[in-house]
Amino acid sequence: MAKLRKTLGSPTEPAVVALMESMEGKSKETLTTWAMAYVTEKYLPLVAETPLFAELLEKTKDCMVSSLPLKEWKGLLSEARKASAAEKEPVREAAARAIVTACGTWQTPTNALGFCFYGAAAMAYHQAGTAETKETYDMLATKELEQILASLMQVKTAPNEQAAKLQWNC
Repeated sequence: MAKLRKTLGSPTEPAVVALMESMEGKSKETLTTWAMAYVTEKYLPLVAETPLFAELLEKTKDCMVSSLPLKEWKGLLSEARKASAAEKEPVREAAARAIVTACGTWQTPTNALGFCFYGAAAMAYHQAGTAETKETYDMLATKELEQILASLMQVKTAPNEQAAKLQWNC
């Protein structure tokens, strides 16, 4: 049995390299909207009994359109971050962290990549359980990262879109 990690995937993996390249040139609005849509569809159902994460997704949308003050949103983001760290079950923890990180893209655009690693772990553990080999988890994580990349490739960039400043520290 492999030791379970909070994230899966590697910055040198082809799908991750392609994700980083695809994120370049997109605005933080575009990246945040895409990340939130992806986690809502794929990871929110894994933590559905904790309404805080759905609330964070809704409040992030409100903050993006300036109908919620940034300070109030940051407080909710912090609360959700603590709740995700307190999760003890690996699938729920990784899914919760993916959601929080995706929402955090609004403040830190490079979180658009971070949520992918948490999401890869969430789906690998969800699909295989928590008693598999490292190879099994790596294979499932790679498949999820490829699905995330396919989702991002569907996102259209407006001609006048202000690209987010992305500095990869991985």
